[in-house]
Amino acid sequence: MNRTASTKIFVLLLTLILFGLALVGCPLVGPTTVSWAKVFQAWPPSPANRDAQIFFTVRLPRNLLAALGGGAMACAGLVFQAVLRNPLACPFTLGVAGGSSFGAVAAILLGLTALSHGYSLLTLFAFLGALLSLFLVYSLASLLRSFSALTLLLAGVAINYFFNALVLLAYYVADFTQAYAMIHWMIGSLDVIEWASVAKLSVGIGAGFLALLALARELNLLSAGEELAQVKGVPTTRVIVASLLVASLMTSAVVALTGPIAFVGLIIPHIYRLWIGNDHRFLLPCGAWGGGAFLMVCDTVARSFFGPTEVPVGVLTALLGVPVLLWLLFRRRTYLAV
Repeated sequence: MNRTASTKIFVLLLTLILFGLALVGCPLVGPTTVSWAKVFQAWPPSPANRDAQIFFTVRLPRNLLAALGGGAMACAGLVFQAVLRNPLACPFTLGVAGGSSFGAVAAILLGLTALSHGYSLLTLFAFLGALLSLFLVYSLASLLRSFSALTLLLAGVAINYFFNALVLLAYYVADFTQAYAMIHWMIGSLDVIEWASVAKLSVGIGAGFLALLALARELNLLSAGEELAQVKGVPTTRVIVASLLVASLMTSAVVALTGPIAFVGLIIPHIYRLWIGNDHRFLLPCGAWGGGAFLMVCDTVARSFFGPTEVPVGVLTALLGVPVLLWLLFRRRTYLAV
């Protein structure tokens, strides 16, 4: 899986170019045609300028949310696969999806969907549910006095099934309107979002990315095995807990706003590992830009080409993710470990 430095740099630059094209181009695409010239006709944009209002108020913040969400989930997937040394690991492995889904459906069931301090209570409940799942996973690991990759993996699976059971129970007792809202949230979508929420999310995602990038060397060694990492002087327990916690918090922040969007954190890491190997100094930036570009394009297709209704982007990523995963499986049959 070794790749030359020139190959890694080429892939990194190509991914950055694709990310830039998606960031600029996707907001211009949609069921309503927007003219680039009219968007920047005057600054600040006039309320009478329909093109500018669509671009800056609706599509651009949504596109940035897709960039942040896709990048965060791809980076989290890279970390989970490296630390747990499991090709099927994803950002939801430690129960983040189950916990956040439980928090969201609890808020819907209780009718708590109003705004509080600039955030929807549903978003706050989803984030708290994700944090609860992480707390339970690490509490189980503490009781077992083991923070090994296998212990955290099994604890995460157990907690995820527990929260999924609670979600099904909430869905069973909900009325029709509440049940529809629950399903819509759990599918995963990028609805219209305010600039303030995007700005706050960008700070958290940026800090998490820098923290993971600082652990790139340790992640390279851990992906080869805990024993080798220990021989090289890596404090494995500390690095495992820190990296998984940062990745899970990044995922939690995104999922609280978008709902669980499938496959982004599973497919993108696999593609880049096959392309440039296991060097996380390059994998993490590639994952951030590649995952962001992928989700921006998917969201643009979901809201533009299935009119008159909008398809939740989580449906499209799932439909695309399954054949891509099968393609990767048949292309690299021996690719069974990170």
